[in-house]
Amino acid sequence: MLIGFMNNPWLPIMDEVKFAINNEFDFIEITVEYPEAVPEKLLPLHEEIRNSLRKNGLDAVCHVPWYFHLGHPYPNIRACYVSETLRAIEVAGALETVKIVIHTEYAEGLPSKYFGENREEMLKNFSLSLDEIKEKADEYGMVVMLENTDDKAAKLSELLWLLDSKKMKATLDVGHAFTNYHGDSRSLNEFIKALGSRIGHVHVSDNFGSGDLHLPIGVGRIPWQEVLSELKGLGYDGSITLEVHSRDRDYLLLSRDKVLRILRDIYDEGFI
Repeated sequence: MLIGFMNNPWLPIMDEVKFAINNEFDFIEITVEYPEAVPEKLLPLHEEIRNSLRKNGLDAVCHVPWYFHLGHPYPNIRACYVSETLRAIEVAGALETVKIVIHTEYAEGLPSKYFGENREEMLKNFSLSLDEIKEKADEYGMVVMLENTDDKAAKLSELLWLLDSKKMKATLDVGHAFTNYHGDSRSLNEFIKALGSRIGHVHVSDNFGSGDLHLPIGVGRIPWQEVLSELKGLGYDGSITLEVHSRDRDYLLLSRDKVLRILRDIYDEGFI
């Protein structure tokens, strides 16, 4: 498996690239996000970013801001979010990445009925946005990775329908799933099994099941041995991004070491 981390969009991108290189990560996941990682700042640097990563044997994954309303009920507003997503894909294309992560609809700031009795309209609008996004990604030979958030945005059956009907892969966000199932480990494992071979990318961070806290691995209650064993059982051997949000990067490095230690244990020391 490949282990990477997500840049802090409040820090200069080249500083984050250098951190990834100096600490021997396999890749960096670049969230194309305000303020320091917007397309207007990344595109002029794309050759420097790409060449620095390649020279040191690192890859990149790109990530669209989590707060984009790709299923917004107002067509003109939704079109703005789609347009910015296409710009993020342009950045990913310039960096020659093969994975672009987007999220299910961001529920905050919209009427609750839009996710209740008008739910079909929300899903239809989100589906229409996905069509435009996937068409653009296909032009670059890029795979769209749809990230799970919670049942309000997309229930499991709806998530599977979106993935299968659009021929996309899933970004399994373990922290989101654990929170969505209120810290129930069995439900978390069943969710991972249901995604199965659709999983093309993984996000990891810890929490206690009541909020998406992005804690270091081992600080919360997520059963990482079970989670990583489940992924092994599915035959997953792809990319894992650490989404540990701490100003002290020692916790990020410690989280990587803990994940690697668990993987080595699962693979009986055969994991490299």
